[in-house]
Amino acid sequence: MHKCENIDEISISGLLDWAKHLIQAQHDLMFQAPPLEARLLFTFATKENHTWQITYGNQAATQHLSKEQIALYVKVVNQRLCGTPIAFILGTQEFWSLTLKVSKCTLIPRQDTEILVETALSLPLPYSACALDLGTGTGAIALALAKERKQWQVLGIDKVAQAVELARENALLNNVQAVFLQSDWFSALDTHEGRKTFDIIVTNPPYVEEDSNCVAQGDLRFEPLSALVSGKDGLDDIRHIIRQAKPYLNEDGYLLIEHGAGQYKNVQSLLKHAGFVDIRSVADINQIQRITLGKSIITTS
Repeated sequence: MHKCENIDEISISGLLDWAKHLIQAQHDLMFQAPPLEARLLFTFATKENHTWQITYGNQAATQHLSKEQIALYVKVVNQRLCGTPIAFILGTQEFWSLTLKVSKCTLIPRQDTEILVETALSLPLPYSACALDLGTGTGAIALALAKERKQWQVLGIDKVAQAVELARENALLNNVQAVFLQSDWFSALDTHEGRKTFDIIVTNPPYVEEDSNCVAQGDLRFEPLSALVSGKDGLDDIRHIIRQAKPYLNEDGYLLIEHGAGQYKNVQSLLKHAGFVDIRSVADINQIQRITLGKSIITTS
């Protein structure tokens, strides 16, 4: 437990610097931005925003904050230092232009995945396209698409019931229209009313190799393995999705898959073998080939 010394004398900015330096020194934390995290945790603990922090920065913390507020700030900083993802401490995560509730039943949405949304929105799709988000988790991708394309029909599915409920909560929280159902990949789409087809299918499936050390590092230590790991080479779920996807796509429909660094060539090969065309990969903000997509051509015998 890291204590804040000289608490009776420390200023607001000094309290923030204390947290920033501790977070900065904790090298096994992933996706860290120490000054931002220190401010976000401060706002969470004290309910005082960044403008307030600047205004009173040079004044004594005890002059403006209660002992309980300061104690809570020290507590949540220590939770972060133990590795707890900041999103789990705050209870929310920003993604696209959304504020999403998060829980330990599914992955925390990450900025890298926004390239999947950007690419989907750039495709030549019908005005009232039908979109499917496989493994929707918090609903991040589905809700981003639905917010940007209000005329689209967007469906998100996840095999975890708690994730489906979370996605529905996030739809209400952000006032976005999308439907969420429980389904193990495509299984629930085969109904007696006939199979529904889509103009675009997007997915951020598990793609980490089962012997990868990364699941024992940083934020990933706190996230469900079932949402991360997918077989020896990390491609088991991607193989399944590619094999099963074409019957659920309309002609000239697109399949977009997020994957790990270095997997794009294998994913391109899998798409080609399954009969997709116009296959290409797209890099994320770090110039890592992060998603691969292909177009479905319906063939008749």
